[in-house]
Amino acid sequence: MKKVLALLLVTIMLVTVFVGCTPKEEAVAPEGEEKITIGLSLPTQREERWVRDKEKMEAVAKELGVELIVKVADANMQEQISQVEALLAQGIDVLILAPHDASAAASLVDKAKQEGIPVISYDRLITNTDVLDIYISFDNVKVGELQGKYITEQVPEGKYILMSGAPTDNNAKLFKEGAMKYIQPLIDSGKITVIAEQAVENWVPENALKIVEAALAANNNEVDAILAPNDGTAGAAIQALAAQGLAGQVPITGQDAEKAAAKRIVDGTQSMTIFKDTRDLGKAAIEVAIQLAKGESVAANGAVENGKIDVPSVLLEATVVTADNIQEVLVKSGYITEADLR
Repeated sequence: MKKVLALLLVTIMLVTVFVGCTPKEEAVAPEGEEKITIGLSLPTQREERWVRDKEKMEAVAKELGVELIVKVADANMQEQISQVEALLAQGIDVLILAPHDASAAASLVDKAKQEGIPVISYDRLITNTDVLDIYISFDNVKVGELQGKYITEQVPEGKYILMSGAPTDNNAKLFKEGAMKYIQPLIDSGKITVIAEQAVENWVPENALKIVEAALAANNNEVDAILAPNDGTAGAAIQALAAQGLAGQVPITGQDAEKAAAKRIVDGTQSMTIFKDTRDLGKAAIEVAIQLAKGESVAANGAVENGKIDVPSVLLEATVVTADNIQEVLVKSGYITEADLR
């Protein structure tokens, strides 16, 4: 009986040893199946379009089984620097960076590359770096061209207020460049007189409001057209016009297809907006990030010069939205609802 008990005890000990080893072997993930971690740094959530970008990328990341760590800088470059440095310290595989300051963000690209982390410049081009992997956005010169073409067709002669976006945002430069292809020849010919031309600091609508209020006061409310770079600045310009009883009488551009802008277009106070479908942009960014994390090549369809190199680019198409096509482009596509227009 003692021998049987001794044999049973040895058997139990051996089983315990083997069982104890098993978890260690199973904990090793199969090769090539490690979870991809993407760091996303956004400049703001102040505008509706940036909220949509974040929501779409989070949804796509979840659907594709990758981890997405999101940081929002709230229009503060020093905060964005700290947040990106924190992302790099967390061991991310790819960085998607939409810079608050296009030039200052170059140092963040350099830091990421020193750690072997690919960088996607998202929507806003990062300038003055020669190690940026890819730029994903819309053709922003073309966006400006669409605005300039529209406004000059509506008002080929008259007094113009020209606003551009934040000086720290390279896209603002591209929008203005595109618009002036249509506006500048009419200025040179004397058909257009510019009564105010100013950048809107930080894209803040209150700053646009002050620009338009000052221009109206200095010119006895005589204005025929306003180039507003986005819907936020357009809304502020319309507020200034409304205070003088001019809302709906002065053609004005916009961009981003925000719900409030769509309603203003239906109401007749804003003439147009540019629809850049951030659902497509956000999806493309996550898909490209996964490709870069896996070491795969990315198919670019263009290149944009950033002061150092021609950055390989994935550029999406933008669409002009007016009262004539708002139902077809925005409502039927599901970007906004019929209720948003009421």
